[in-house]
Amino acid sequence: MSSETELSDLMVAAYTHQKNDEISLAIQAWNALINHPSTDKHLRANAHLSLGRLHQLQGNDDLAIESISNAINANPNSSEAHFCLAHMAQKEEDFEVAITHFESVLALNSKDCGAFNNLGNCYDRLEKTTEAIEAYSKAIELDKGYIAAVYNRGNAFLKLGEEDLAYKDLSKAIELDTNFYQAYYNRGTLLKRLGKSDQAQQDLDRAKILAQQDLESQEALCKTH
Repeated sequence: MSSETELSDLMVAAYTHQKNDEISLAIQAWNALINHPSTDKHLRANAHLSLGRLHQLQGNDDLAIESISNAINANPNSSEAHFCLAHMAQKEEDFEVAITHFESVLALNSKDCGAFNNLGNCYDRLEKTTEAIEAYSKAIELDKGYIAAVYNRGNAFLKLGEEDLAYKDLSKAIELDTNFYQAYYNRGTLLKRLGKSDQAQQDLDRAKILAQQDLESQEALCKTH
């Protein structure tokens, strides 16, 4: 059997085991692929990345980090691997580390609006509001309809007391999604602060109705499963 066929068989086995939720067998297949002498750096990097995701599914975050780091060692230009490590660090609230990896993602792909938005979230959690706004703005420049970045920037403007800019972004978020109850609530809170009681109450009432509808929808979904 040729090396090319052996590699192909290992990949098929790994993906098949993953599809069938046979995680341990999938891990064995990916490890075999990683250790195969004919595996090139790109294939090895992808295998390490897949292995890391499987370790995450099993709740083995330390092994996941090790595997994804190995993916970067095999291919330093793997923006996907950097994004995975950034997301894991963000989840653990290690925002400095997350920022480092998101910046690596953006160095490799300057048009990743999702990375810019997450970078903004990390800066925001570190109370670096100006940097957060810059990151959100870059995400919006790439995708003017990126509702998460628009909403997040509006909240960041609120922190800085930039009320007009905050109102503009929160209104844009509502325009993009008329059921976005968090945006209604925050805009209502802003309007109340500005002394516009009637408009504020309309937004707050709308937020309450939409939040209740969302809760009821989730409860109905749970009952069907």
